[in-house]
Amino acid sequence: MNGFVLDAYAARSCPVKTQNAFLPGLDRPELDESLQELFAGSASFKAELIGQVVERTEGAVDCRALRNQPPSVQVAATLAAMADGVPIIVDGLLPLDVEGHRSGRADLWVRGLDAANGSPGYHPVMVKLHRMLERVTPGPAHEPLPVSPLATPFLADAVAAPSRALRLASREPDLLQLAHYWRLLSATGHAASGSPYGGIIGSDQIPQLSNATGVAWVRLDHKQIRTFSRTAAAGWKKRSPLERYDHEHGFRVKVATVAQRQTGAENDPPLVVTPIRVRECDRCVWWQTCRPQLGDDDLSLRIAKSPLDVREIAVLRRLGVATLTDLAEVDLDALLDAYIPEVAHRPGGEERLRIAAHRARLMVAGVELERVSHGPIHLPRADIEIDFDIETSADDHVYLWGFLVHDTRTDAEPTYVAFSEFSELTDAAERRLAIEALTWLHDLVTSTDASVKVFHYSRYEVLRIERLAEIFTREPFSWAVGFSHESFVDLFEVTRAHFFGTYGLGLKQVAHAGPGFSWRDDNPGGLNSQSWFADAVHAESEDLRAELTQRVLDYNEDDVRATAALRRWIRDTAGDSGSL
Repeated sequence: MNGFVLDAYAARSCPVKTQNAFLPGLDRPELDESLQELFAGSASFKAELIGQVVERTEGAVDCRALRNQPPSVQVAATLAAMADGVPIIVDGLLPLDVEGHRSGRADLWVRGLDAANGSPGYHPVMVKLHRMLERVTPGPAHEPLPVSPLATPFLADAVAAPSRALRLASREPDLLQLAHYWRLLSATGHAASGSPYGGIIGSDQIPQLSNATGVAWVRLDHKQIRTFSRTAAAGWKKRSPLERYDHEHGFRVKVATVAQRQTGAENDPPLVVTPIRVRECDRCVWWQTCRPQLGDDDLSLRIAKSPLDVREIAVLRRLGVATLTDLAEVDLDALLDAYIPEVAHRPGGEERLRIAAHRARLMVAGVELERVSHGPIHLPRADIEIDFDIETSADDHVYLWGFLVHDTRTDAEPTYVAFSEFSELTDAAERRLAIEALTWLHDLVTSTDASVKVFHYSRYEVLRIERLAEIFTREPFSWAVGFSHESFVDLFEVTRAHFFGTYGLGLKQVAHAGPGFSWRDDNPGGLNSQSWFADAVHAESEDLRAELTQRVLDYNEDDVRATAALRRWIRDTAGDSGSL
């Protein structure tokens, strides 16, 4: 019963997954099509990057062709390659570490220093379709990150990247996976000697590598991850990826052990974990197994905006607060003494709980948008008021500039004006389209004595104009930056200063809750529009391409009309006379 193993994803994933996988009688559900597409994109990226490494490294051994062979054949090939000291092994399967309950294969095993026993030593390296690094100010607070190019992806060839650091807050799961591979590799006796390092190839462009992709090297015994601690005076301490992994892996070994012992008898040991709704559930094959175990009023189900995390929910459950109604009715001041010491793993625990409780009370009362200020809300007025929104493709090119133009001096209806290009945009094509849109705006503003204000929701549009101006130092970009600073009005900042959104302050939520605006599309959203754009460009049928093009244009028009509706609603319900 105890001879089981866990893969590299167990320690980084929800422990309920492990429990479900080892409960007798539960069959693992099949992966649905949307998740298959998600993983297919990651697999394509991984194959491309690994292909570059193999192409540039003489003597690399690629074990991917052995995937259909028995595990024993794959393991033998990996160990033989390690014994021969080949520089890089692709997709090599290691022997099961039954004692440590581990199994797996890294994307790459990259040779480093010889192991202590004299045999060749290796480092695990993973490929991830996301950014792993963030910009930092070089200095004593940040130890320079070692990075190496794909042409020579070895720790010995690494150079320092002082302006980059790991994204610890959002990429901890990747570090736990890397630590799993290191422990598994160590069990075989083939780990490189010296400090334990693992590498990650993300989608980052690293300046020290001529703005190219490369390997970022992680020292796995370096204490860098902030975690909860009952013994530390501050309530938390820093632990290394290996320490975090050992804790999480050990916990899941316990979860699996107890799950295996379930027989359905009354004297079965209680299961170690119960489901808590988290973002991971959206792409988990076990969600349909877990969902029936949660009541419809479960706190983790009901609060999706700025949700409390797993630990916070678990602590509240232990304190008798399990549902939205419980949280709406609880005496927070009486609860805090027991709650706060248990959630010191992240700052602002009390404030997070109070906001969640506020949100719970509004949800119970059926309130979607609450005014939190007093007095009139001032919004500038102008002779010509323009509502503005842009759309970007998945590869971050602006392909649509949408404007709703309203001459307030007349009774004429607002006019929607769009500048778009439905094709695979290059940087040059994006620039041409931006010049066309901003030249139109420039001519509109400078050809009249009328006052002009441009309204948008969030700073995204301004930031894109500023970014284009930095890249293309010419008109109309320089003019547009100056005009945006003088005459653009961010309605999100106005909304955030005066309202609390029960379901958040996104334009979709606020425009619906306030002025009652509805989008024509049944499933509006920025990410969805990126998918529509891609299909509008690549669909085989001309009719389908035309239909999807119109769908995107209608969506953008509804966005700017929603901004206009929100502006009118604020003025009608809480505005002052404004100014021209």
